[in-house]
Amino acid sequence: MFAIGFVLNLGLLQILSMRGVRTEPLLRTCEPIRVDMCRGLGYNMTGMPNLNGNDVLQQEADYNLKSFSPLIEFGCSQHLKLFLCSVYVPMCTEKVANPIGPCRGLCENVKSLCFPVLQSFGFPWPEALNCSRFPRENNHEHMCMEGPKNRVDVTAPVQPTVRKYDCNQQNIRNGASGCAQSGCSNNGMFDEADKKIAVLWITVWALFCIAASLASALTLMLGGGKVRASPLVSLALCYFLVGAGWTLSTFSNKSESSCSTPIPIGLNNEDGLPNIICAFVFLLLYYFGMAANVWWVCLCVWWLARAGFSWTQEKLRGLSSALHVCAWGCPAMQTVAALVRRDVDSDELTGTCFIGNKNMSTLLYLVLLPYFVYFVAGSFTLTIGWIIVLKKPKVSSSAVSVPLTQGPPRKERDFLGALASLYAVSTFCVMASFYIEYENREKWMKGEQRPSIWFFLFLRYFMSLFVGVSSIFWIWSTKSAQVWRSVLKRLGPRSQPSKNPPTVLRYPLSHHSGMMVSNTNMNSVSRQSSRVHTHRKSTRTHHLRSGGETII
Repeated sequence: MFAIGFVLNLGLLQILSMRGVRTEPLLRTCEPIRVDMCRGLGYNMTGMPNLNGNDVLQQEADYNLKSFSPLIEFGCSQHLKLFLCSVYVPMCTEKVANPIGPCRGLCENVKSLCFPVLQSFGFPWPEALNCSRFPRENNHEHMCMEGPKNRVDVTAPVQPTVRKYDCNQQNIRNGASGCAQSGCSNNGMFDEADKKIAVLWITVWALFCIAASLASALTLMLGGGKVRASPLVSLALCYFLVGAGWTLSTFSNKSESSCSTPIPIGLNNEDGLPNIICAFVFLLLYYFGMAANVWWVCLCVWWLARAGFSWTQEKLRGLSSALHVCAWGCPAMQTVAALVRRDVDSDELTGTCFIGNKNMSTLLYLVLLPYFVYFVAGSFTLTIGWIIVLKKPKVSSSAVSVPLTQGPPRKERDFLGALASLYAVSTFCVMASFYIEYENREKWMKGEQRPSIWFFLFLRYFMSLFVGVSSIFWIWSTKSAQVWRSVLKRLGPRSQPSKNPPTVLRYPLSHHSGMMVSNTNMNSVSRQSSRVHTHRKSTRTHHLRSGGETII
């Protein structure tokens, strides 16, 4: 910076010596630099308009410079900040009419190092930074800032104030949080074959999850299933919506819905909420995924109250109302916090909108920590419940009747407890996957290690859908088949009465005297004749007549 000031002062002295020592009127209005990025670069005064010819305020120039922050953090050139500030916030002196920007040598030096980075992402060098627009050298005709002539030595030790290329080539620096993904279309940690396998894997299990959880929810609401527990219906609905979120993400166009544009200027720091599909996928996966975890805890609490404490149906209905408030309220607060932070971004492997893919603090406080809290709460409730249930005396199978205060039957009680315990394993697996990613993401981004695709496919994606897929076993019983049979029978076509009444054959009945007798009288006579009359001594003889007449 001292060399820059020396050159500028020397050029200024040359101009003043050629024009003579005379006072000039103020040709420009200079003001102190208020852009934080451009402070401490060797000059402290600037003026507008800048070299782009726009009569803008410093706030707007600061906004334009922030779009280059990822490229500066990338560390392609240690003179990039000086070059950008000399263009957008040029040096100003009241003795010179024109703004003092960079020399062509400084521009070419920065371009030779940073243009390959932009080119790898498929973007040209910005027209506003065209080196032909700047003077070749600092002289008495055109004053400019030459900057240091030496280029960056990538083998030299890194100074604390300079960030160099320390991330994987497909990733970029993300400020103090370290490396971040530059877009899901780049192959930083995974290649295209891995991504195709991941999309196929998630699509298949998401469709299974949708079908199984929807069938389970409908069957339980109709009164079927192996066990009756109100949290199971809400748990099935949550996984139905989670599966819908994964399906929407895989069937939508990644470049339009889930992935941010892979450009390291500006858009990497932007969240995906302005995109409607991306925001919708995030809400389905994050809100209902967290709600499913809370409903698992509520299932453990409901099982403890029903099987452990033997609560009555009236108490359980009151408990269900409180569980609904907790299960839908806690994930809502987490979702609001995520929306306020505006950290919705895309995953490189699947291109799915979620949070914590670029910000480690968001991954810790809004994903990993809630999973840990829910897992501890559910596991503690399960442990207390099993201790109480196993200490209860067993009811003999020869008992005729069981009082209502003794809780559900043992088979139903054990099945519900086994479900709650099994789903603790899936919750732990998903939590462990987020913890492993939190500990190793920096190494993955820098290219020091390569994550296994099956780590994500099984430990996270499959386990996050396992409860919904396995919910089909909740309703695998004859009772469910009977419920659906009765429903389909009611919904099916009803039998219509026949328009032509059935033909009734009437036979002519005649008495021995020749009188016709009706069919009703015939039946009554037959019943009377079948009775045993003890007061009659003689036996009546019946004669069979020809002509198709009936016996009387």
